[in-house]
Amino acid sequence: MHRLQDRWFALCGIASVAIELVGTFVQMGNKDTHSLTWSSSDAAITAVFSHHATWLVWAGAYLELVSVGLFLVFALWAAAKLGGGLVGSIASGMAIANVAVTLASLALLDTEAYLAGHQVPLASARMLVTLNGATFITTWFLTAFYLLAVGPLALAQGRRIVGWSAVAIAAVTLVSVAADPNGIGQMSALAALLWIVGTSVALARRQPRPAAAPVVAV
Repeated sequence: MHRLQDRWFALCGIASVAIELVGTFVQMGNKDTHSLTWSSSDAAITAVFSHHATWLVWAGAYLELVSVGLFLVFALWAAAKLGGGLVGSIASGMAIANVAVTLASLALLDTEAYLAGHQVPLASARMLVTLNGATFITTWFLTAFYLLAVGPLALAQGRRIVGWSAVAIAAVTLVSVAADPNGIGQMSALAALLWIVGTSVALARRQPRPAAAPVVAV
């Protein structure tokens, strides 16, 4: 029974990444509101807000919301699977906070899509885009805090690849947000998605048992 549950939870982690990537690329493919960042020029924002959002934007937004729910299932399961306790509770709290801020970011994106084509003043459009950028980058910090919590738990269980990769991605994320959020920061976010996939596979497999010590006859 536990093995079956682990497989389902692992599938949630893998599916969250796949659906997230599909939803993102679907929305950004037509240069609609979801392609804007706080570094976008006034001309780019004006051009995007000058026409209504396409149905692809709403389809992608739906997929991203689904992926958030699947990620939460994975994150809570991984924290419990790796040992739980106080550190696991901290990790779970960071995952819940991450989901809450992510939903706020997606709500801002959907607000932009809804207002596109309705003659929104440039200042208002710029404010929405900037707020979304701020909430989006906040999720990177929460992801890093989650990884810093589950990393030691994984190492304590002898899962070195899962543990050290979590710590490394968290460190790169915290440094890149300050140094180059549009470059290295984006790469660290992609690395976190890959970590979810790899960890889902690792935790779904039966953990190897340590070899029993040989009995010496006296």
